[in-house]
Amino acid sequence: MSKFVHVPGHLDYILHFASPASPIDYLKMPIQTLKVGSLGTHNLLGLAKSKNARMLIASTSEVYGDPNVHPQPEEYWGNVNPIGPRGVYDEAKRFQEAITMAYHNFHGLETRIIRIFNTYGPRMRLDDGRALPAFMSQALTGQDLTVFGDGSQTRSFCYVDDL
Repeated sequence: MSKFVHVPGHLDYILHFASPASPIDYLKMPIQTLKVGSLGTHNLLGLAKSKNARMLIASTSEVYGDPNVHPQPEEYWGNVNPIGPRGVYDEAKRFQEAITMAYHNFHGLETRIIRIFNTYGPRMRLDDGRALPAFMSQALTGQDLTVFGDGSQTRSFCYVDDL
């Protein structure tokens, strides 16, 4: 998706959900993760502009980095580390949001950004590297269950299925 995108005919909507989300995956593919968030998003925004289509991008709570505020309100800008181990994913998503808003403000393109927190679903790998698959893997293999953090934090989860 980091190359020019052409789709013949009329388009009403473009849904951009492409990106590795597992820390295991985006740490194995740092350049590709950055490219899909930057070049891929730019190419799809260009397609949306040329087709006069609405564009919806899926972002993440990772745009807040390692937040100092819980839960994060929309006006919170985060506590970020652009060169840390998770930086490739976080910065790709921040850039994705920034360029989407630039197209919205400069070109008048109709855009939407959704920040999905802790997505899970039926085809997640147990070795995915995120909290819920780790918890499930431990439960299924009879290991002690790990509570990440000090136990006082809260998380919202978003279940996604293709049915």
